[in-house]
Amino acid sequence: GAFALFAGCFSSAIAGLEMEEFLHMHSPVPNGLGMERIVRIVKSLVFNFYFCSNRPSGWMLRTIVTSSMALLAQLRQRYVRTAFCTETAWNLESKLKYEFQTLWERWAAGKSLGRESSMITDTVFRMPFLLTFEQRATALRNKLEADIKAASAVQVRVPTVNIRRTHLVSDGWEAMKAMGPDLRRKIAVRFIDQSGHIEAGLDMGGPFKEFLENLCREVFREEYGLFVTTDSRHYYPNPASMNLDASWQEQFEFVGKVLGKALMEGNLIEVRFASFFLNLLLNRPPHFDDLKSVDEQLYRNLVFVKKYQGNLADLCLTFSVCKDVFGAVKTIPLVPGGDDLEVTRGNRIQYVTAMADYHLSKKIYPQTAAFARGLFSVISKEWLTLFTHQELRVLLSGAENADIDVDDLRRYSSMDPRGNFPSPTVLSWFWSSVKAFTPEQKQLLLKFVTGCSHPPLLGFKYLSPPFTIRFVPLQEPPSQDSKSRGFFTRMFGGNPKAGQLPTSATCFNMLKLPLYRSQKALKDKLIMAIEAKAGFDLQ
Repeated sequence: GAFALFAGCFSSAIAGLEMEEFLHMHSPVPNGLGMERIVRIVKSLVFNFYFCSNRPSGWMLRTIVTSSMALLAQLRQRYVRTAFCTETAWNLESKLKYEFQTLWERWAAGKSLGRESSMITDTVFRMPFLLTFEQRATALRNKLEADIKAASAVQVRVPTVNIRRTHLVSDGWEAMKAMGPDLRRKIAVRFIDQSGHIEAGLDMGGPFKEFLENLCREVFREEYGLFVTTDSRHYYPNPASMNLDASWQEQFEFVGKVLGKALMEGNLIEVRFASFFLNLLLNRPPHFDDLKSVDEQLYRNLVFVKKYQGNLADLCLTFSVCKDVFGAVKTIPLVPGGDDLEVTRGNRIQYVTAMADYHLSKKIYPQTAAFARGLFSVISKEWLTLFTHQELRVLLSGAENADIDVDDLRRYSSMDPRGNFPSPTVLSWFWSSVKAFTPEQKQLLLKFVTGCSHPPLLGFKYLSPPFTIRFVPLQEPPSQDSKSRGFFTRMFGGNPKAGQLPTSATCFNMLKLPLYRSQKALKDKLIMAIEAKAGFDLQ
């Protein structure tokens, strides 16, 4: 009973603290080694309760475990933002470690465990940090591939979605609505050009990837109105989007479905979402410090209120916020009767917490709920809760500053048999040139070819379609004849004097590389193409 009381009180004491206050707080349990000891004790208590075939009962024990689990979750949320103890404090230290790892591997491989299945799921879904990110990501990838395989096994035919390039969002939206739960199955995308003609080609995954890339460029534009960005260019729903169009909820649900389909297919997006939005999707409360990235002035004002030493009545604050609705100012209470409840020294922490919750959660709750409906209609929500908000961002968009492993890229790359076959020397020129690139140039090359500058989550083995090189004949620079010079520019882009540049087909992850006659020419032209972001060929 005493430990349950401690866990509950400690959780309440740290709930409203900024990260700086938490790291330097004065308490009976000092930070550093003291906090690490708390993590180890609470972690062991929760693990021993759930990873047990004959789980003990009793309301007192359950009260202790419930309080301990809430404290552990709160401490973990703080740790993933700023490490306040060593990583080893979160590792599994039980004598049952080997048994736990063995059961996890069997369960993740889809093997039946009988009664032991509940042991592993109850433990992992409450304490996912006991497994590495790679272990959890691999299990998710296997689960998604199994879902695709199961859906395809009962699929009579592959549905074809017709997308007009001039109506990309609306056509995709209508098609997704009509398909319903069939989104887990294989979908063939067929583009219709501006003249109304169906574009030639079979969908082997490329056209859907192109559809995804073009869709993201469109719906995440600030002018489109669905999303806005923080100062660090992380996206979250636009609170004012509900005033733009009567179908705003369906549009958010559509975007959620498309990104769920992208995650299922292993396609990364270039867009990166804000931490508080990702936490809302995972049913985790945002943190007060997130407010700084959304409205720094409001954040500073609330910190001022928390630390104000004068009479708070002088500030004339109530538990309410003013909102502009079509030119009229509307007062919104933060709590029932909040517009008449004054902020005092005794309730200012509750006021600051309520204000932050309103701006980070309640203002975008309808949009987040619609987005989540779409996302979780394709991807299991339970599985995504295995990840922190940073890890979910990596699942969707790749690691932001990950170094690109050129050896891994080469290992899983292929050559298009429809192109010219180069000599081994020319191929080695390409890979040695890429290996000598700076990290930024490697990212530019990956974006030039695949549409995303970040490597696949678990390596290039999972890039679909694989990184493909098609060698094409080298076109000689034209003469001074103006007609031939104009034709060369239209076909190959850039300045004819610069020579033919590489192009790419991002929908097929394909680099079209001319057969240059020297390594210097190959490297120079490749750098020129990727740094100019020119020469894309999406046919």
